[in-house]
Amino acid sequence: MIKILEDIDMNKKIITIMLCILFIYTVSSAYAKTNNCNLKQDDFNLLNNPIIKNGNLESIEVIDQQQTTDCGYGCPFFSNLWLAQGFIPTLGTITKVELKLFKVGTISSDVILSIRSTLTESDLTSITIDGSLIHEYSNWIEFDITDIAVEIGEMYYIVCRTTGGSMINYYCCLFQTNNPYSGGEVWGSLNSGSSWEIIEYPGYPDPDGCFKSYGLDEIPNIPNVNGPNKGTPGIEYTYKVLSIDPENHQVFFFVEWGDGTNSGWLGPYDSGEEVSIKHSWTNQGSYTIKVKAKDSYGATSEWGIFTVVMPKNKSNNLQLFNLLENHLYLFQTIGLLLQKICLGS
Repeated sequence: MIKILEDIDMNKKIITIMLCILFIYTVSSAYAKTNNCNLKQDDFNLLNNPIIKNGNLESIEVIDQQQTTDCGYGCPFFSNLWLAQGFIPTLGTITKVELKLFKVGTISSDVILSIRSTLTESDLTSITIDGSLIHEYSNWIEFDITDIAVEIGEMYYIVCRTTGGSMINYYCCLFQTNNPYSGGEVWGSLNSGSSWEIIEYPGYPDPDGCFKSYGLDEIPNIPNVNGPNKGTPGIEYTYKVLSIDPENHQVFFFVEWGDGTNSGWLGPYDSGEEVSIKHSWTNQGSYTIKVKAKDSYGATSEWGIFTVVMPKNKSNNLQLFNLLENHLYLFQTIGLLLQKICLGS
């Protein structure tokens, strides 16, 4: 038993050493390729805007987990050298993955990306892309996998592999050092996925690959709006808004008051929390209050509608009535005097 454990430990050391040697051999080429390209950094950045999924507004595709910074170096993968990045989803469906890849040499074999719940078990889903999509300069490459349901908060792995290449012809995924993504690590396998080791490069501690994982996020419910439906111009009124997010994410509110003004995004608030917002209108008229909610991923609800009426200001008429009522005797006296003057003439 002791001999077997010693052999296993030695194999792990050999794998780690080989990965380090391979990295040292490739790192200068990787650095040159990523820094000599003519693309601007903005060309690599994607806006984290919601995307309508399946033509409806019940759920939308958003970025769930991501690590987008890099140090100019790449983790290589080719033939029987596989690469993996751990991540922890916070949405229940994974829809797509993007990796920041480039190639060194003349490799052209297809790239296979898969999602696994454990590194040594079978793929939950996988997709193959043409190697010609990957160039000598780094770029975000999209892998539009078949949607899969996952357990929120559990560890999953993005696994990269290809059937071709060598130590001088290989693909690379850019990475950043010092654990920029706390939800997982970079793993390497020298035997086509049979066994794996966390990658630690000399002088480049705790690397994390450049990746984005997308998931389906349900939109918040249409906000409920309550408050006075009538009022007087110039007086401030309180309105209460509430929205429930199906996944219990925090929500923000945006209110249009119907008079050309709005609240801007307010929040965040807990899902189901009733929020009080105050407003006054300057002029008489009918106003439509519109309120929408968005969750912490940017998924936005439909508008909630509430109508309030600011009727004609009757304060002037009321003042005249009070004057007549309080000085009725005076007006009667003035009337009698005018009557005598007219009769006398």
